[in-house]
Amino acid sequence: MNLFAACFVLLLLLLAGAPRVAESRRHRHHHHDDDDDGGSRSPPAAAKQQRTQKLFVFGDDFADTGNGASDPGLGYNSREWRYPFGMSDTAHARRPSGRFSDGLVQSDFMAKIMGHREAPPPYTYDDWHDGIDDAGLNFAVGESGALETPAGVTKLGKQVQQLRRLIRDGLVERRDLRDSVALVAYSGNDYAYADDDTFDGLMETVVEELASVVSDLQDLGVGKVLVNTVPPFGCSPWLTRQFNYTACDDRGNAGPDRHNAALRDRLGVGAGGDDDDGGVMLLDVNSIITDLVAPNKEGSALATRFTELLRPCCEATDGDRGYCGLDDGYSLCDRPGEYFFWDTEHPTQAGWRAVMQLLQGPIMAFLGISNLEHF
Repeated sequence: MNLFAACFVLLLLLLAGAPRVAESRRHRHHHHDDDDDGGSRSPPAAAKQQRTQKLFVFGDDFADTGNGASDPGLGYNSREWRYPFGMSDTAHARRPSGRFSDGLVQSDFMAKIMGHREAPPPYTYDDWHDGIDDAGLNFAVGESGALETPAGVTKLGKQVQQLRRLIRDGLVERRDLRDSVALVAYSGNDYAYADDDTFDGLMETVVEELASVVSDLQDLGVGKVLVNTVPPFGCSPWLTRQFNYTACDDRGNAGPDRHNAALRDRLGVGAGGDDDDGGVMLLDVNSIITDLVAPNKEGSALATRFTELLRPCCEATDGDRGYCGLDDGYSLCDRPGEYFFWDTEHPTQAGWRAVMQLLQGPIMAFLGISNLEHF
């Protein structure tokens, strides 16, 4: 099913008012009410029996829900643990929870589509000697990448090794993996310092490593793997600031386009978004974000939710030295829900909700999910 057909099916389901379902967590840290963030009441027994898929999350800032270090002494590298991060997140008492946003992030909405309340708990939350959470586990950590990462940050391949060790120790059963789903939420941190001369050579290595991560997950027995395309870098506030947040930087978008084309070819993904075997799906985050935020283009109707498409809600006030979360180093908007971007590169909770609502139909078709989640 292609993207447009799947989205049409999703629209019909929305109009039909399909029931909402959720799956409770076993660990006390994660029993939250989620009144305006898509939380829902316990599903009927039949729905619980249908929703048995565990979600294993790998990646970086787009999916991290608390694996990053919280030491205030790390400054910028622990900013996700300081106000105003989390300010819109009623599921976590409007407090920072290690997410790179004002609230929920991609992995949370992916989990909701699967019938869970939010993303599975972070790998660093527990030693898991009694077994992992019923919903799965999140290995993603902010600033991660496919290649080299900052000190103390686990790169993608080693995140998969963490899962492998849990399997070896009997804490994750292989029979669970057959019905499980892996999200590889890679946003392109490896390209942060690439230029026109180095991008393509770096891209070949990055794409090969991402393909290796997917292959390793399949070898472990994971049934379905979803992989992000990288977002349009040129539409991030980091690059739109030069145009006073009125236009995307086409040059900044050229690299992601090449990466995504190479990744699609390497994974053998067709126009419909998945491979011939039905085991891998490419989540076209790039096209969705572009349709939502690129000015002067005919994009998604969901873009009308936002009064600010390219300007960040949380903006540094001291040029390159300030950042969101630095005391006296940022300005903050009054209504994050009207902004697509939270800071220089990450969507708001409302931004992620719009992205994942547009991807919900294709994801449901790929995973064989029939019960529509409203979020």
